[in-house]
Amino acid sequence: MHSITKKNGSGEQLKQKKATDAASGTDSRITIVACPGPFGTLEQAAVAEKRVDWWDGDLTDDNACTESFAALELRHFLARCLGRPETEIHLATPDAIPDKGDVFLIGSALIDGTPSNPRMASCPEAADREFTPSTSESFRIRTFANDDQTITVIKGSDRIGALYGVYAYLEVLGMRFFGLGDQDTVLPDGPVVLPRDIDLTQEPHYLTRGYWVFEDFGDETFFLWMARNRMNLWGALSEQKTPLLKKLGMKLAVGQHDTLRLCLDPKREYPYNHPKFDGRDTSKPADPYAVSPDYAGDTDGDGKLSYFEAHPEWYGLRDGKRSDNLVELFGDNYCTSNADATRELAKNLVQLCIDGQWKHADLINFFMLDGGKWCECDACQQQGSYTDRILAIAHAMNIAIQEAQQQGQLHRAIQIAPPAYWETLSPPTKPLPADFDYDNCFVTFFPIERCFVHAMADSTCTEVNQRLRENLEGWTTDGTRHYKGSMLIGEYYNVSSLAALPVLLTRIITADLPWYYKLGNRHFHYMHVMTKLWGTWRLNQYLLGRLLWNTQADASAIIDEYFTRFYPTTSERMRDFYRELEYATANIKPLKHFIKDEPYALRRRLTDPNVTMFAHEHLQYAPSERDVNDGPSMVEIVAAIARARRLIDEALLECSDPTECSRLTEDERRFAYGEAMLLFYYDLVRTAIFHHRGDKQQASREFAAASRQAAILEKVVDFVQVCSSHCSFENGFHASQALDAYNFFKEKY
Repeated sequence: MHSITKKNGSGEQLKQKKATDAASGTDSRITIVACPGPFGTLEQAAVAEKRVDWWDGDLTDDNACTESFAALELRHFLARCLGRPETEIHLATPDAIPDKGDVFLIGSALIDGTPSNPRMASCPEAADREFTPSTSESFRIRTFANDDQTITVIKGSDRIGALYGVYAYLEVLGMRFFGLGDQDTVLPDGPVVLPRDIDLTQEPHYLTRGYWVFEDFGDETFFLWMARNRMNLWGALSEQKTPLLKKLGMKLAVGQHDTLRLCLDPKREYPYNHPKFDGRDTSKPADPYAVSPDYAGDTDGDGKLSYFEAHPEWYGLRDGKRSDNLVELFGDNYCTSNADATRELAKNLVQLCIDGQWKHADLINFFMLDGGKWCECDACQQQGSYTDRILAIAHAMNIAIQEAQQQGQLHRAIQIAPPAYWETLSPPTKPLPADFDYDNCFVTFFPIERCFVHAMADSTCTEVNQRLRENLEGWTTDGTRHYKGSMLIGEYYNVSSLAALPVLLTRIITADLPWYYKLGNRHFHYMHVMTKLWGTWRLNQYLLGRLLWNTQADASAIIDEYFTRFYPTTSERMRDFYRELEYATANIKPLKHFIKDEPYALRRRLTDPNVTMFAHEHLQYAPSERDVNDGPSMVEIVAAIARARRLIDEALLECSDPTECSRLTEDERRFAYGEAMLLFYYDLVRTAIFHHRGDKQQASREFAAASRQAAILEKVVDFVQVCSSHCSFENGFHASQALDAYNFFKEKY
């Protein structure tokens, strides 16, 4: 197998095929049929995303755009697979198609009794409502063949299912969308024969599959990779990119720890005509709330009434006083037991979804303040745990959204996801309302302090993951649990401090995704995805997409195929390289970020002689054999990096394919960044050990080695600026986040 950039099939082969078809009476014409709706031609409809109203409840133009785009995607890649020019593959509307040759019908299930592609009626079985699964984004591909014609129906349960069905058909032919762009796309080796006996049905295991982002980055190449690998979650961050994302089937998420600031900012001007405010706000709507017993007027004398001035009781009671300490993402949470405050919060949240900055949102991450302090009033205490309190708020928000939908103010489904995170990690202690809507209001479980040495279900990780596992099982499988719905798993595969290092997670992804699914979880994302220059991250991304779609897929076979087809001349060498790299980066969390709820991070313990540097079993300096909590030591990490270096160097030397060489070069550059980082830490640790012993000569020697790696890291720029600002740095040296320790030793050595 080889890259999309190579030609498939010689001209002589194509002439021979055409001659054979003519001699046998076979019509080699290929026609792709979809409905362009109001846009004229399929070509026009496929790029009409900015003319589509994706939120008006009318799916006619939505379907036409996405399904026409699917038709063009099929033509483009089918031509590549067959080794034929795109001009030889015809596009047609449903009103006129040939009665011979290969015909592809692309469409989706019924809309108000009318199929998106009326030509489905020519195959009565395919036109039936039961032809596809009912789950959103599902599809069925089936061929109907006779002597003169083969009709291949690609029908989705919706427009997104139709698009996914096209990509699944191309995969049947041998295409693989391993990574970004042409370089990382693999085609079959030579022209293929179109199958005449397909009957393939697929539906997603995880309903939400993608990435949590809260900044505008990513480009068309990345978004196309997402769609081609059935990933469906991104952020509602860009007016310019939103139409493309909707065409490609993305749910758009909003919200982080800024919801209270956006919807209940204590310093925001009170939007109502307060009856005691001296008539200065008579142009505003009537005040729907009773006058606060704590009302003291315009206390700051600015001539305006703020939310806090109008209703101090809406805000958190801290140390006996109501607090307006709410700045951006941090501070004191509002008084969660105050019904009027929750009502105003819900009203403003819904308005953001109607015509505000969340007007394109499909999923709201509903968080309180980051590390925020909770109200201490008696009524709030009686609400129960922090988890009980945030679930009650999320339920109220969801009801407000549903009311807006019923009143015709919102024409789209919106889901809301409160977090199980830090203080709300534990399951609720009280029953939830009988009408709690688990389909549209579900909890995100965030295991930020987990380790990557062990899978979440691994019972030998008693030091770190056990607490997280027990909490998750309390949410999902405990027989006495109050929460009865599925959850969204919010992983931290590239959490900010990891800074896009070449961390490999194939063992973790292979073990965790089926286990999460088995517990009843149906939604998944992770933070800080890289959108370019993946290098070795490519395998993480591809495997994740495969297993989110189908948790029963054979992960070993997926990985084997990746090495065989992506590195055709160096597959065994690269398989060994990846194995060493995965081992070397398995313990990256305590080394570079943190583990445990304390939390523990090695990088913060290098300069203080009174602090134990290697305080937990997971990460030690020298190798140790344990039955539990055993992870690669610093010595073992450096040894694995050295072996990986030899392997990637040998692969580059042996590689005989130009496209493969480009892939290897990108892999090596990301690896070199990780190599320098791990060696930098190793040398810095040894500097600290000798320093604390009082051995200045050896400390100086080790610091010189650390300085050499620091110089290498300073030159790494592009590979650390590939995702959000939280995870991007000026250069690799800054990405180490160990500048304080480095400068401490620099002064001495």
